[in-house]
Amino acid sequence: MSKIGILVASSNNNLKLGLKLQELTIKLGYEAELINLVDLRLPLYSTVEEQENGIPESVLDLASKILALKAFIVIAPEYNGVMPPVLNNAMAWTSRATKDWRDAFNEKIVALATHSGGGGAKGLQAMRIQFQHLGANILAREILTTYEKPLNEETAISMINNLVKLSIA
Repeated sequence: MSKIGILVASSNNNLKLGLKLQELTIKLGYEAELINLVDLRLPLYSTVEEQENGIPESVLDLASKILALKAFIVIAPEYNGVMPPVLNNAMAWTSRATKDWRDAFNEKIVALATHSGGGGAKGLQAMRIQFQHLGANILAREILTTYEKPLNEETAISMINNLVKLSIA
């Protein structure tokens, strides 16, 4: 059975979207592990922080979980036209906690999603740039929900099925 990691960088509407995608994934017969990056409360990454305190145990646990998965849905709100600091910070730490900075996402299949009170497209674009840079294979179709535009479950199911199909190919 395939397992999909659901990385969420929010405690509000994007978390609700993540929980809904987790529910759909399980209904389809796949395993899903939701990881809320906000709950990890990672320290702000800097070379000084790493030199003085090393890599936190919570980062090593996160990196270990990510390394074990082949497919992900990354869900984050748009912050000032880009992705939220909690996502960027978690990826910075994760890249430092593996042998090669790309190990966690290289060759992995990643889908992107957001719930946005504004546009959301720029946040998705920023996530696409970052995860492509980390070596991930990003699905072309994205999920963008707003207060006026709820989740299209058919699109979500198609995305989940594609993640599984591509991750076992």
